[in-house]
Amino acid sequence: MAASIRRRRLERCYADLTDPRLRRRSISAIAARWGFLRPADFSRAFRAAYGVAPREFRRAALRSLPDTQAAALSDK
Repeated sequence: MAASIRRRRLERCYADLTDPRLRRRSISAIAARWGFLRPADFSRAFRAAYGVAPREFRRAALRSLPDTQAAALSDK
């Protein structure tokens, strides 16, 4: 049960880290939003689940936005 809850919390973090609307929110704020109050614990759990650090994952996810979407977001 605890493992499935943790997995769902990590999935929510994953989704938030790929959401361009949340690009200005810090990774630690996203993690805390889903119950990971210690950034180091979140980073370890995320890397264990997805094979990459949250910062690297977010950078790659936001870099892969279509040009029109990225341009629209940079205007805000």
